[in-house]
Amino acid sequence: MRLLVTRPEPGASETAALLRERGHTVLVQSLLTMSFSAPPDDLPWPGALLVSSQNGARALERWRIGNAWRDIPVLAGGSATAEVLAGLGFSDVRAAAGDARSLADLAIATLSKKVGPLIYPAARDRAAALTEMLVAQGYDVRTVEAYRAEPVRHLARAVKTAFVAGAIDGVLLYSRRTAMALCDLAEEEGITEMLAAPTYFVISERVGAVLGTVAGKVRIAARPEQSALLALIPS
Repeated sequence: MRLLVTRPEPGASETAALLRERGHTVLVQSLLTMSFSAPPDDLPWPGALLVSSQNGARALERWRIGNAWRDIPVLAGGSATAEVLAGLGFSDVRAAAGDARSLADLAIATLSKKVGPLIYPAARDRAAALTEMLVAQGYDVRTVEAYRAEPVRHLARAVKTAFVAGAIDGVLLYSRRTAMALCDLAEEEGITEMLAAPTYFVISERVGAVLGTVAGKVRIAARPEQSALLALIPS
């Protein structure tokens, strides 16, 4: 298939390599760019860390103070995030099933409320569900804005040309903001109607809902993880 990968780097190139190994032709355009923030100076020593995404792991990697936290329990949003954290040297990494509910459930099942502050390096634009669920159960959660995603301003010429020519069979979408960015850019470029042709492989129902009537065919991953998303794509 001729596929478009839209996730931010470095994940976009990693996904493209996997798809090319499977025989697909791949275009890459990250529709969001990531920037990372330093931690506040007054962070307490954590009882555990909550890392809901790979970008949260990459933010934590940039925190100098994080070098001293390698033996602290880390609860990861999913298996891919857990792999990144293990690769960074964290020795006690526990993986949830890929969403906020399962991450909260994992914390409740494995952490005492007396463990100490749960440090959560989070995105600027995020749902409040994880923090709210744990605070309601009596946990001390310290949410730190650690990274943010900004939409790019233009579609790459090769990507626009491919949409216009009907040369994209499938589009991979990993987040609501990426889906929104694609729809906004297509409207600005005057090619919204061209978005109807490809099949959209999306990480969750919430992402697919953004596409509305723009997309003709949407396939939703069984779990909100890349492995489940890639399993949707025919060989």
